[in-house]
Amino acid sequence: MDRHVTFIFAVFLAGNVLAADPALPGNSPAPPATHPYQKYHYRADRFYRDPFVPLVGSSHISEYAINRPPQIASLVLKGIAHDDRGTIALLTAGISSYILRHGRLYDVRNRMVKGISGVIKPKSVLLIGRDHTVKEFRIPY
Repeated sequence: MDRHVTFIFAVFLAGNVLAADPALPGNSPAPPATHPYQKYHYRADRFYRDPFVPLVGSSHISEYAINRPPQIASLVLKGIAHDDRGTIALLTAGISSYILRHGRLYDVRNRMVKGISGVIKPKSVLLIGRDHTVKEFRIPY
């Protein structure tokens, strides 16, 4: 009985060794498993869109128009937003957008607009121009 068990065990062991040996003909290693999906890399810098640049219409703004401060009378208050870092007001003038933050007005490229400052109130914004003109804008809704 011991001989039969030893013989069966030897045949089983030899069968496993021969089946796993890639050097024998017909026993090539299995190709690596491929996944049916592709690897995706998210690049925010490539797909980031400025939310204040309109999707429809001309997005080309001349350098002269960007460097020139807007007329206070042409600005329109779009909204006031609050978060843990403070309060900001969103203003537009034609196709240009501006942000009033901490008393300073910033353009689309986050550059400070010289000559215009302001105060954000709970329901309105008070802007002070270069020539000391003062205008109050109320939330439209």
